[in-house]
Amino acid sequence: MPLYFFWGEEDYLIEKEVKALKKKILGESFDALNYRVLDNPDFSAFDEALRTSSMFFGDILYIIKADKYFLETKGKIKLDDAQVAMLCESFKNIAQGVHVVLLCPVERGDKKKPDSRKKIYKALAQSAKIKEFPAYKAYEDYKVAPIVKELAKEKDITLQGDLATLLIQYCGTNIRDLDMQLEKLKLYAYPDKKITPDMLKEVCLLGEDIFSIPDLILKKDYILALEQISKILQKSHYLEILGFLQTSITNLLKTKVYSSSYSSLDISRKTGQHEFVVKKNLEKLKKTDVAELLRLKLNLTQVEYMLKTGQIDPMGAFCKMFTEELKC
Repeated sequence: MPLYFFWGEEDYLIEKEVKALKKKILGESFDALNYRVLDNPDFSAFDEALRTSSMFFGDILYIIKADKYFLETKGKIKLDDAQVAMLCESFKNIAQGVHVVLLCPVERGDKKKPDSRKKIYKALAQSAKIKEFPAYKAYEDYKVAPIVKELAKEKDITLQGDLATLLIQYCGTNIRDLDMQLEKLKLYAYPDKKITPDMLKEVCLLGEDIFSIPDLILKKDYILALEQISKILQKSHYLEILGFLQTSITNLLKTKVYSSSYSSLDISRKTGQHEFVVKKNLEKLKKTDVAELLRLKLNLTQVEYMLKTGQIDPMGAFCKMFTEELKC
């Protein structure tokens, strides 16, 4: 099939799929003229690419980022009926030897998706191989673990036992982040190729310690929370902690706000968290009010700004976040 449509939040896997297709179609060595990349081209350039004829020296591969054609997004390209009809016809008549990959990346956490009711999408669906690359949820480690193992195999390293699952628990389900951690582990283990639990704890310290911090904050055990943060800061950048806390506190705040009107299942659907996680958080939040969570969220935003502008050191920032009323 000469036409492909890849879309979704997991951009790393989209890139990986494109690389594999590029290798399959063009081989390891190819002429630059055979490989062309366009970023949301105007209508004329888009249609021209779809109508390209193959050259005498081999197949042609077009990679076309086309999210502004298929998503309701800023800068969306609007087409009239005649233009839509032309593109629909072009989808059906891609020349022999020409391969076109349309990319529709979605920002992580964004709920946008191509509108399957539109005429242009229906025509695309009849002619293209469509593949979605959704972001994995925190509880979908069973889906991510085989991907991690395959990435490790590609890097010529071996994860002992259940280390793939443990790595996901430490670092989350973002495939790009996991790939970066595997690169770090490969360098750390060299010349050995076997990754051990001790190596994992040494290199990927953001794990057991960091997951306890939100619970300590809810209990207002700020001293122990700061001790955990201090340990993590010895080997990790403060932005990693900030990012984790931003996500955690935002989810806790949403859960608390929704708890007065919705069931745990409804909260799960609205926030993208597993229902089991929602139920556990509801128990933890019984003695915490919305005002306190909002204070923490606002403080976290303010100290992040202060850190990034060099106004304060990391430990001082986290102290302020927990114990002071900051004016944002």
